[in-house]
Amino acid sequence: MKNSNQLQLLNMRRRTAMKAIHKKRIVILFSDDSTLIFARRMQHVLQKSDPSCTIEMVWYAEENALSQRQMNLHLPQGPSRVLSFTGLEDIIQDPKISAIVTSRIYRPISLALKEPAYLWLAKRPCIIGFLGGLDFFPEQGIAHRKNCDGVFLFPKSAMNDGKSSFEGTQNMWQRLDFGHPSVLVPETVTPEDLSLRSDIYFFTQAISPSTKRARLHLLKILIALAKANPARNVFIKLRHLPNENRTHLHVEKFDYPSLAKHLGPLPTNLRFTDKTMEQALETASLGMTCTSTAALDVVRAGLPCMIYLDYVDAYRDKLVEPMRRLFKASNLVAPLEDILALKHQAPDTQWLEDMFCQRDLGNRTYALIEEFQKRAPSNSTLSDVSAYGSK
Repeated sequence: MKNSNQLQLLNMRRRTAMKAIHKKRIVILFSDDSTLIFARRMQHVLQKSDPSCTIEMVWYAEENALSQRQMNLHLPQGPSRVLSFTGLEDIIQDPKISAIVTSRIYRPISLALKEPAYLWLAKRPCIIGFLGGLDFFPEQGIAHRKNCDGVFLFPKSAMNDGKSSFEGTQNMWQRLDFGHPSVLVPETVTPEDLSLRSDIYFFTQAISPSTKRARLHLLKILIALAKANPARNVFIKLRHLPNENRTHLHVEKFDYPSLAKHLGPLPTNLRFTDKTMEQALETASLGMTCTSTAALDVVRAGLPCMIYLDYVDAYRDKLVEPMRRLFKASNLVAPLEDILALKHQAPDTQWLEDMFCQRDLGNRTYALIEEFQKRAPSNSTLSDVSAYGSK
């Protein structure tokens, strides 16, 4: 009887150990506010699909452009760990990690993915590259991710470009799929809920508009909106505070709070805010922007959205034409008279279908990881997962 109990205990321990071995462990990388916002949203998508999965939020400090305020705002509990260049080199070879998910292909990853010896490692993490957001220059975004094991692109029209770009790469295994955690199919906001909201938000972008004159022009429009709608708050949502993130990939030259000081006393209902996008969307009744990908966040939240591209010096802004091209069929680009009248339109349904992915993104990511772990060395051709999530 004693031996039997010991055998049962031993078998139980073995089963527990095997479960631990096969338990999914995923690392999501970040280094600045953009990549951290992606990381938080991806964490939410993955946890919703599989609450048992261990997800580590890992800060790659070698390219740090985060302030303490931004860390506290977006990840108050802090990162799971902090990595240097060599630290990242180590974890991309860690057999205990199922996958590394990132919206930026950091140098240690890029270097490793160019080496056949790394690609052929039997037990290593699956490297999954997402776009950083709405990609105004898709050729660059695709090129930076072409050696990843799994690549997620959007809109759907970018899928063909991705397929042709990846053909002939040295990867023995690669999958292409559609989607992004910031571009999930829009939620539904009822007219009753919308009628209880009154806040108007203008979402800024760090490097666009690019001139001081253009930004003063926008401030004057927002002042006019605030004066014409005294019962409503008009918020200018800042990406970061003045003089914050001076090492960021995109450094802001003319911050709105400093420019506003030249325009005299502002209406009391025109305010600056540094709250998170999620907090802003909880009370927003309408979202406006110029070339910020915040337009997608507003649409994803099921709220009215207006895009203004005919501002002063727009011809000098390299982001205007790509933004106009991507949103041409959206129904959301508005002239100044419609902006001032708050005359918005519903987004085009066909454009929505091309841009936004289904909410099974987490399940498809897990499926890609599991397929990678079962990959055969002889499988050297590109195979893609359908944009609709079925093979």
